[in-house]
Parts: sequence; structure tokens; C-alpha cells
Amino acid sequence: MKRIALIVMSVFMAGSLAAQDYVEVSKNLLKAMRDKDMTEAKKYVDQIANGNPADFKKQIDTQEEKLAFWINTYNGLIQYELTKDPSQFDDRGDFFGDENITVLGEKVSFDNLEHGVMRRNTSKYSKGYFSNPFSGDWYKQYQFEKIDWRIHFALNCGAASCPPVRIYDDKTIYQQLNASSKQYLDSQVKYDKEEEEVYAPKLMDWFSGDFGGSDGALKILEKNGYIPSTDVDLEFNDYDWTLKLGTFYKD
Repeated sequence: MKRIALIVMSVFMAGSLAAQDYVEVSKNLLKAMRDKDMTEAKKYVDQIANGNPADFKKQIDTQEEKLAFWINTYNGLIQYELTKDPSQFDDRGDFFGDENITVLGEKVSFDNLEHGVMRRNTSKYSKGYFSNPFSGDWYKQYQFEKIDWRIHFALNCGAASCPPVRIYDDKTIYQQLNASSKQYLDSQVKYDKEEEEVYAPKLMDWFSGDFGGSDGALKILEKNGYIPSTDVDLEFNDYDWTLKLGTFYKD
């Protein structure tokens, strides 16, 4: 009888692991980092690292689920890695570009997550206009259905000028992305009425193509009430790369 009970328990536990809620795991990682609990965070880092790709793809298949999981995972792993060893930020090219993190059983880079998965293999050096021919195929099985420009106001790379971290849920992801975009733009956009010029986040310059170019960026600013019309000069703020961790929205 004990043997049967052990077998049943083993099957149940295996099924629970296979059916883990990946969005919840990514949220829990961020909650642990927000609470500065590295021991708790390590549990979720390991779950993300050891996740089963086949199970993941069965569960995470809508744009909403992909947005929530990958934004949370990117932000959570950035916070975790730089809290563990802040000196990694001294060489940002290596930190973002080297395959030093593990996601779903694969050694990958932060660039793979951002530019491969979330930006559909768009080269980070092309301002959003060209694909990366050297990226390999890993990202293809997870990539977003389309690029959502709001991710740029949700991803936090550890720098002082980055948007604060929000814990995203697939059921409310679009409302949350709208809130993050508004809050970041509120803090960054400055309109000079006399000069008829607007200063916008540097992110809208670096990833211009994702926003629809300069015309698209101006339309976004006009639609959200930052400028009276698109007939103004568009300038961009400087970016502060000072390391700054633990910046979370309070909600």
C-alpha cells in the first residue's frame, strides 16, 4: 500500500512541475527581487532555467502571455544578476551580449531575450529597421507575434534612465503597458512651446523603427497629449547609464 501511495505521489509531483504556471514563476521572481530576498529569487531563477520548452510552448502561446512572461523574466534576471555581481555592468556589451543566463534549458544572452524574442530578431544596432543575420534559431520558437513599442517603456536594463520595474500579468498586460508608457513618458517628455521642439526618451531614438520612425514617435506624443501637433522638432534626452537597481513601481 505504501508503495502505491509513493508512486501516486511521485506522479502527482511530476505533473505539478510540468504544469507550473510560467507567468506566475516570472512574477514571483520579481516579487522576490523587490523584497531583496535572493534566496527566494534563486528558486525561481532555477525554475526558469530548468523549464521544459515543450510544456512552456503549450502554456505560453498568446501575445499576452508572452509579453508578461518575457518582460518579467528579462527584468527579473537583470535584477538578480546585477545584485549578485554589480561589476558585470562595467562591461555592458559583454553583460548583455554574452550567453551567461539559462532560460528553458538553453544558455542565452539578454540580447537574445530582448532583440531575438521580444523584438523578433531585430538588430539592436539598426534602430529597429534590420534583422540580425547572426542570431541563430533559438528565439524563433518563442518570438512575439509582433513588436509592441510599449516594451521599451517596460524593460529595465539596470541603468538609472531605465523605466521602473512593474510586475506584469497576462490578464491585465495591456492596461499595465499603457500605464508604464504614460508614467515613463510623463517623466521624460519636455515640450518647449517657444522653440516648437519636444525632447523625448532616448529609447525612441535607439529603437526608432519600433515606434514607426520619427513620424510614428511624434504621433504617439501627440495622441497622448504631450505636443499640440506633429509639426514640431523632435530631440532626444541623454541616457544615464549609472547602475541603479531595485526601482519598482509601487503597485
